[in-house]
Amino acid sequence: MYPSAHELNNLEQQNIQLSLQQLEIDNQPEGQEKKSKICKISQQIKKNNFSLKYDRLFALGGMLSGGICLFSGILALFTIQRLGRQAGKSAKQLHANFSKVSKKMRLIFLVLPTSLILSFSCSLFIFTGGERTIHIIGALVICIGLFISDLNRNLTKHDNEISELKGILVTPETNPRIWKIVTQIAHKLEINTISNNIVLCIGGGIRVSEKETYLYPEEIQLNGYTLYLDSTYINYFTLPELCSVIAHELNHIANNDLTLSEDISQQVNKLIGTITTLSDSKILFPAYLLSNYFYYSFSKAIRKWNYSLIYKGDLQAIKVIPKEHLALAISKIYLLRTQIDQALKNYSYKAYLTDLPLDYVNQYISQTQTPLLRQLLEKPSSACQTQPSLARRLSCIKYRELNHLSGLLVSISPTTLLRDLFNYELNELQTAYKVYVPKKAEENINQLKNIANQHQKIITIKQGGIIRLIMRVLIASIFIFITYAFYKGISNDADRLKAVITFSAFSLYFLYRCYIMYRYIGSVLLTLKPQGLALPCFDKIIPWEQISLYYVKSNYHTQLELFLSPNYQIGKIKPCYADIIYNPQKKQIKITAYEIRGKIKLADCYQLITEYKEIAEARRELQQYSQ
Repeated sequence: MYPSAHELNNLEQQNIQLSLQQLEIDNQPEGQEKKSKICKISQQIKKNNFSLKYDRLFALGGMLSGGICLFSGILALFTIQRLGRQAGKSAKQLHANFSKVSKKMRLIFLVLPTSLILSFSCSLFIFTGGERTIHIIGALVICIGLFISDLNRNLTKHDNEISELKGILVTPETNPRIWKIVTQIAHKLEINTISNNIVLCIGGGIRVSEKETYLYPEEIQLNGYTLYLDSTYINYFTLPELCSVIAHELNHIANNDLTLSEDISQQVNKLIGTITTLSDSKILFPAYLLSNYFYYSFSKAIRKWNYSLIYKGDLQAIKVIPKEHLALAISKIYLLRTQIDQALKNYSYKAYLTDLPLDYVNQYISQTQTPLLRQLLEKPSSACQTQPSLARRLSCIKYRELNHLSGLLVSISPTTLLRDLFNYELNELQTAYKVYVPKKAEENINQLKNIANQHQKIITIKQGGIIRLIMRVLIASIFIFITYAFYKGISNDADRLKAVITFSAFSLYFLYRCYIMYRYIGSVLLTLKPQGLALPCFDKIIPWEQISLYYVKSNYHTQLELFLSPNYQIGKIKPCYADIIYNPQKKQIKITAYEIRGKIKLADCYQLITEYKEIAEARRELQQYSQ
């Protein structure tokens, strides 16, 4: 659209002719026709003058902004691929790479649509002669608003929410023994930074955190690094096993892992916010595809980086504690985790308030079957796991005496460590927890009733594809026409035969794809019901509580990915016309759709599934409270 000198000369000549025509019309008698002709000529002269003055300027601006759009898109793709590969190979560089590049990528995601709109606006100016000024200014205002909002989101400091926890603060005065143990472990590890606070709690696991926490019932606000000791696990530990776990957690403080993890989590949240903003606009769709590609290319590397922090903590811990004690400790955590969580959940339903919390947990574990270590080691790892498998952690510390370890873990029974080490805090903790449970239960019941009373409809999402079918028919028609042209146009029989066979094969292939698409149109893709998710390829409904993870990816097509609970049996698989792939090892379901028939799109399923899951879980928990 760049105007040449010849085109500009033609516009000048056209203006001269229009001026002469205007002079001739001025000599004509007054009337409506004269006014109409003068008005048209004046508009044309004005448009030509605008083109003479601004066309070359806007053409240069359009080419410049289009070049920026193309350059930023290519730069983003190369940046994603290069740094994604680096992060996957070197976990140590992931944090620096991701933090640095995510800021650049958010800027590119705004430069890309902005330059695209500028290029389009310049073209529109040239085509319309400046008549669409208001529309173009509105588009530019939207781009500037997006840029300012993203800049404001990056500059605004998000205050960390203060969490609440039920636990007892362990001080050097009340329990000098545990503080001495922690200090001695830190001295052996040759680290100067230890935990500022130690809290004995029920549930939550043994961990360290630097988030501000409001501690009940003592009503103390905790700042700095806090070491949380879960009494439900300590109840099954020996002293060397507890020391190995404490050594692992102290290494997270010494290596500054908590700050790095929090920083990278904020970067991910900001990026997800940018992706969500871009996904709502068709104009910004190219930037949305890039941001989506960027996020998924780094998600695997981020998970590896988190795994590496755990491996590093284990390797540092076995420098001061024999690896057998760490192997026993982490094996007990993995074996008892599900049972302890379920026991505390049952206790919170107000049904066992006559028992103390730890007594009920011990009773629940003794009455249920603990999985064998061999079963846990053979269990395949899932893509949605936030922590590495037990087999990988034992392999990391090079512990190979698995038969000996299995013999020690045949029957896991309580030890006397918890009572000996925390005799002062334990009774107070259990009493406070027992009083806390009914109050928390009443609050939960009221919240659950509000959620469970919401009405749910049965929503069926069907395959579309009319537009794609038309395109495939057109492509098949083109190949048929080319085949006919070669048949009529080539005189050599050998060449004609080769060409006809080749293009006939292409024509049959596309006609077959048209037939498949025609059969798919209108078929059921998935059905959302109050009881669960119904898919046409399975003979039974998947309950909502069995769906552990789900998300939607949008690239060339839209894909809904679901991860089911590891122990759930999905049922028999039957043929269907929906594009659904099931991976039984990973318990993963991929549902792909190019077009959807109806107002609801496949991308809307994420929010719909979230709502259905919340209501189903609320109703199930209310039943637990009423039992």
